[in-house]
Amino acid sequence: MEKPRVLIGCPTYTGMKYCIERVLNRLRELDYPNYDILVAENSEDDDFFEELKKEDRIILTKIDAKGKKPMAKLIMSRNKIIEYALENEYDYVLMSDSDIVPPKDIIEELVNCEKDIVSALYYNYYVSSGKTKVLPVGWIRITEEEFEEMKQQAKFPDSVKSHKDLRRHVTWDEARSNELIEVLIPAAGCMLLSRKVFEKIRYNLLDMKKLKVNAETSEDVYFSLKAEELGFKQYCYTKVKCDHLVSGKFKKDSDGRLRHPLY
Repeated sequence: MEKPRVLIGCPTYTGMKYCIERVLNRLRELDYPNYDILVAENSEDDDFFEELKKEDRIILTKIDAKGKKPMAKLIMSRNKIIEYALENEYDYVLMSDSDIVPPKDIIEELVNCEKDIVSALYYNYYVSSGKTKVLPVGWIRITEEEFEEMKQQAKFPDSVKSHKDLRRHVTWDEARSNELIEVLIPAAGCMLLSRKVFEKIRYNLLDMKKLKVNAETSEDVYFSLKAEELGFKQYCYTKVKCDHLVSGKFKKDSDGRLRHPLY
């Protein structure tokens, strides 16, 4: 029986030159028999696009996003990937960011979870209480009990009315569990979507003015909250861990590969 068709969608731009070769090399060597790689390039000029034409075993598309903000370019790229998957009848889309190096078995492992939305796991840098910390990427909704405890210690803005308005990172213990855990927002840079999902949802931004919140959001938050609204459960399979090649935050091994200090 033929394996489900998977489209790996990789949004990128000229700022990813420092790591794109390593990422594409890994995507080309995944242990799965039925997948294609679509690279959606959204730089202002065509220089990086022309360079990428030299890469083999990829489908390359140019996103015409001149004058757009970076987040708008990313949204256009992700939606282009979904449109291509629909037009060409793929069963799954694996959103794989161009600074993420997945393990070779990522498709097999995530498809075997048999979930409509499931991500692998990677780490990123966050500023908390004035300090830079490395934390797992993925968020879980605060429980009612946790919310009641937090209310005793802090005053929340008017926009926070219940535990449903707050979320926390996947903890280190959860990240090390190697288990499939339900989350509110998976790791968007290595997330598998079933056709049921991408037939119904596109990427966008939340209307923060409408929500009366003075803050910014991102396309992954919009997508995940929309998915929740439509009744999709979302998961992170913490067994499947990826390298995250954040520019300026990684060191080179003796073999010249970029690596996170934790790996």
